[in-house]
Amino acid sequence: MDKIKSLLLPLALIFAAIAVFETGMRYGATNMRAHAIAGELVFPLGTLVQGKGQLDANSMNSIAAVIDNGIAAGAMHRQLWYLDKDAKAALDKVLAYAFSVRGGGVIERIAAAENEEGLDVSKRERLAKVREAITAAKADLFDNAPKPAENEVTLSEAVVVE
Repeated sequence: MDKIKSLLLPLALIFAAIAVFETGMRYGATNMRAHAIAGELVFPLGTLVQGKGQLDANSMNSIAAVIDNGIAAGAMHRQLWYLDKDAKAALDKVLAYAFSVRGGGVIERIAAAENEEGLDVSKRERLAKVREAITAAKADLFDNAPKPAENEVTLSEAVVVE
């Protein structure tokens, strides 16, 4: 029994160190993921804005699908309680611009996917959570947000490059 007691404290310290390391890695990875989502949305948003009237409908739909996927990822990600203020601010700026570009199109696309036949119950529930997150993000960042002087956020204002 004495041998086991002498091993318990070092073993507890090792597990505590692993838990602290894992927690720090999770928080850091979450914040970097928020910055990555914001950065990944910039190019398709710029392409969609610049390509209006010049690209065919199929290309515009493909770019809109990429943007909608990024908006869904960002909306879900911004709900994490341990997201850093800087990461959330960068994500919110890009999402606000994305909502000004896409409007309600992303919510319509998720609702259409949710109403498809043959979907599993768990997939429907997941899509409902995504739709709720997007609706909440749109309300926070676009619908209820104070509008700039010209009622639109520019792409250069949406991304802060450091």
